[in-house]
Amino acid sequence: ADVGEIRTAIERAAQAAAGRRRALRPADDTSRYTGRVITVASPKGGVGKTTVATNLAVGLTASAPQSTVLVDLDVQFGDVASALGLAPEHTLPDAVHGPASQDTMVLKTFLTRHPSGLYAVCGSDSPAAGDTVSAADVTALLTSLAREFRYVVVDTAPGLSEQTLAALDRATDVVMLSSMDVPGVRGLRKELDVLRELCMIPAGRHVVMNFADAKGGLSVRDVETAIGTGVDVVLPRSSAVPASTNQGVPLLQSGGRDPMTKELRRLVSRFAATPLVSSGRVRAHGGVLMNLASRLDAARGV
Repeated sequence: ADVGEIRTAIERAAQAAAGRRRALRPADDTSRYTGRVITVASPKGGVGKTTVATNLAVGLTASAPQSTVLVDLDVQFGDVASALGLAPEHTLPDAVHGPASQDTMVLKTFLTRHPSGLYAVCGSDSPAAGDTVSAADVTALLTSLAREFRYVVVDTAPGLSEQTLAALDRATDVVMLSSMDVPGVRGLRKELDVLRELCMIPAGRHVVMNFADAKGGLSVRDVETAIGTGVDVVLPRSSAVPASTNQGVPLLQSGGRDPMTKELRRLVSRFAATPLVSSGRVRAHGGVLMNLASRLDAARGV
């Protein structure tokens, strides 16, 4: 999608958010963010987004027990439940519709608890159910969770869907993930360019390269030159990942000594060991979607 198409998607999402905000105005206007919203995003699928998101969430839970929640925002084909070995009673559509969308205490009962102490909003049971989740629903959900949890980790679908844009809009941090190959790096550069033009990169930006392999022919310097910014964490290709995924046990839960485990811990430390970097775009101004929603309200005289 080009910038024009994404702007159209943002406007559609903002229109929905404006309506949702009017409905929730008494509660929403008196709230403020307290938690760190970490959106894990990538232009392409198959790059290990869910692996990174689940391990990041499990790692943060170790430093903040009962204070971390993971949201599966791949609304059609989310795999967080499988990656964590969970059998959720409630899923994402349940969390954004009905009583859970109106009452934070009810919402917390809709979360699935992992043995590590992590909480999760698991993906929908079917693509059709996932399609009922709008960008405005995402905004409201992340707003509510950020009031209750120190860390809100968001696993997104590939690309820049309206739901992913809403998650980026509410993020205090974004983990931009790519595979260590030419197509992946090109896609990452394009996505970063689009998000820069839309002013949707939060202050906390973390570039992570996955599947690094000395035989691949690309160096970290090559990648940095191509994308125009630094690489923060490099995850090596690991034979332990497929077994971890199939068993539903994240590497940081199993406590192995695989080289990737060391680098995943380094990624976790970027959040657990550093204070929240205030993002004026999100905290002071409410984000791109909320700015546009406010203007739409003003134009209607609301």
